[in-house]
Amino acid sequence: MKKEIILVRHAESIGNAGRRTTSPAGNNLTDYGRKQALEFAEGITKAPDLIVWSTYPRTKETAKPLSLKFPKTPTTEWPDIQEFTYLSPKKCFNTTPEERKTWVLSYWEKMDPEYRDGDGAESFSDMIERVRKLITKAKGRSENTIMIFTHGQFMEAIRIVLAYPEADSFRLMNIFNAKHRGKTIKNCETMRII
Repeated sequence: MKKEIILVRHAESIGNAGRRTTSPAGNNLTDYGRKQALEFAEGITKAPDLIVWSTYPRTKETAKPLSLKFPKTPTTEWPDIQEFTYLSPKKCFNTTPEERKTWVLSYWEKMDPEYRDGDGAESFSDMIERVRKLITKAKGRSENTIMIFTHGQFMEAIRIVLAYPEADSFRLMNIFNAKHRGKTIKNCETMRII
């Protein structure tokens, strides 16, 4: 049987809706997001062999309707597939995406793949390392169909790493920035990496 690794971006979160968030992990689904997750699960007709989500609750919330639909499918949480947290969570506490715009622009103007914004933030190179680990881990699994619930910027980084496997972090960061930093992947959108 052909192997399939399918990434799924989580459903609409409170941050996606432009509301205040207290932490990257505390950005849960909206009511509309829970509806999106249900609709996504309804559209899946064949049970995957494994359902995976990140350590952030919004991915588990998105995966839940699918895991209830296919209760025999094993589920698990994988560390290191969370969203790219490039701004300091302490600095961003209780802010909206609009209020963070200046910090976002400042980060990307630096174009330094090794820069860390503060405690709890990671560098672009750190995130790329997580991406490469996920690709290796998922390809090495024995299951034929793996559905991984993750995050938009992380998915965009996976897409770029697969397209430019030999590129260094600086080149990947420039490509990533030009691709709107993950904004091209919609909530509950899927992406096959195999």
